[in-house]
Amino acid sequence: MTGQFSKRVRQVAAVAMLVLALCLFGLMAVVPLAAHVAALQAQIETQRTLLGRFEQVATRQSEATEHDRIGRDALSSAAYLKGESEALTAAGLQAVLAEVAAANRVRFHSTRALPVRERPEMRLIGVRVQFNADIEQVRALLHRIETSRPFLFVEAMQTQPVSPYSKRDPEQTGVLDVRLDVFGAIPGKKG
Repeated sequence: MTGQFSKRVRQVAAVAMLVLALCLFGLMAVVPLAAHVAALQAQIETQRTLLGRFEQVATRQSEATEHDRIGRDALSSAAYLKGESEALTAAGLQAVLAEVAAANRVRFHSTRALPVRERPEMRLIGVRVQFNADIEQVRALLHRIETSRPFLFVEAMQTQPVSPYSKRDPEQTGVLDVRLDVFGAIPGKKG
């Protein structure tokens, strides 16, 4: 049967059968192997993404640990007001303010506790004080309040002259009636 075809045709047919055999081998062995390698690469990429997420969680955990440490340090520092209850803390705030006022030769006419204000991670305990003082005493008092520890915040201030008519009472010239709302922080309740 092969004798009917010329040598040239037989060679071309042999090469064609060889190419066909190689193509079949490629389809049966190389293509599944390439698909398997592609699947493994996709799986590796998925695992890398998962590893990245785990690393982020681990980083957040170390950040959470750092934040807890900072919180403990803040609690042990003088940044927060001290006291076992809100009433004792407000009383302590009044004492701190009275001490600062006495250092500036100011005497409070009245003091009263303000409602507690909730903020994220902290609660603010406040006191309203009222006093008479000249402008330099007020400036010095405000400076001492805002630079003291525990940290205190003046949230509101109202001033008016004690005697707008200085000719009536010369001793009251330049004296102001001042009302301050001062707040200090305590750590917020967890949960």
